[in-house]
Amino acid sequence: MKGGEILRIQFEFQMEKLPIAYRLGMLSIIKEMIHKGSKQYFHKLFNKNKRELKPFSHATFIRNLQIDNDELQGDRLYLTISSPSYEFIMHLINGSGRRTTYKYKDFSLTLISKRLLPSSPQFTDKVTFKTLSPILIENKERQPLQASDPTFELELNYYATLLAKELFNRNLFQPIKLIGTNMKKVVIKENVHQEQTDNIFFTGNEGLIQLSGDKEDLKLLYDCGIGLRRSLGFGLLDVEGVTYANE
Repeated sequence: MKGGEILRIQFEFQMEKLPIAYRLGMLSIIKEMIHKGSKQYFHKLFNKNKRELKPFSHATFIRNLQIDNDELQGDRLYLTISSPSYEFIMHLINGSGRRTTYKYKDFSLTLISKRLLPSSPQFTDKVTFKTLSPILIENKERQPLQASDPTFELELNYYATLLAKELFNRNLFQPIKLIGTNMKKVVIKENVHQEQTDNIFFTGNEGLIQLSGDKEDLKLLYDCGIGLRRSLGFGLLDVEGVTYANE
């Protein structure tokens, strides 16, 4: 995959209710859009290469959010999807018809608008990101790590290297360094399979994280997200600030 202009698209849905464990539903909507856009591309991405890393990450924001037991209530859901792949974004847009209603379990969302988001600022070797969806980082023992853990930087580099190798066929140009964080622990209840009846819990990080490294590597994290389960709606970053040489 060749890197290019950073591409992000935001879908606006009309909603009433969703289950608390709704991220798998967002992935099913994305897959339905891709399937409608190109069955051939869908087969390559989700069937033929189903065990390979996916070239996208996403995050949601629910307007007027209220929590009622195991349900989320709101009037609008905004789904932001980021990918370095023009092909992925093209099929996503082509397969997403306006006023289309998407079903997940006993709930429904109606697409009312979509828009391409502005490009990010010019990257340097030091960028402060904010999480649009929590970052999931685990160690080799599959234990979740917080940003304050001593091995967090090491494992973040591990996941970043995987992305660079699988999506861009290269290594990181230089190690990514953790400069500072202002993050809190979050626990997310979710499903990972459609047929799953019992929820599982993910422990992640949300807030601000300042990283230094090669600007192309930092852009890769912005493009693709970082950490585990990016395609399930984790690890999407936005730019909070860029540090330039004269600052």
